[in-house]
Amino acid sequence: FISSGINAEYGYSKDIDITDSDNVRGFAAAAGVPDPEKLFEFSRGPEARQQLIDNTKEALDSKCFGAPWITVTNPATGRREKFFGHDRIEMIGWVIGKEYKGHTPPPPL
Repeated sequence: FISSGINAEYGYSKDIDITDSDNVRGFAAAAGVPDPEKLFEFSRGPEARQQLIDNTKEALDSKCFGAPWITVTNPATGRREKFFGHDRIEMIGWVIGKEYKGHTPPPPL
């Protein structure tokens, strides 16, 4: 889930170019990705390419009709649930058993 710091810096309304690798590196750093360069290296490799192909096929097979299209697996039942739209994050939290505290939760005390 998006932390308040990430949302404030990289929120939807910022109109940030996600094709610019420096912007993506900044987002990765703000999100706490331990090794952004390793992530970039992986993203250019054959395993990531195949995962993209597989995910695209799964989305089309499940009648995906927009973005974001999110598929999650309920850890208790193994059932896969599909969601459309960022306004469904609260429901996703319910499915995976995590409490959703909003896009910008208050900072820890």
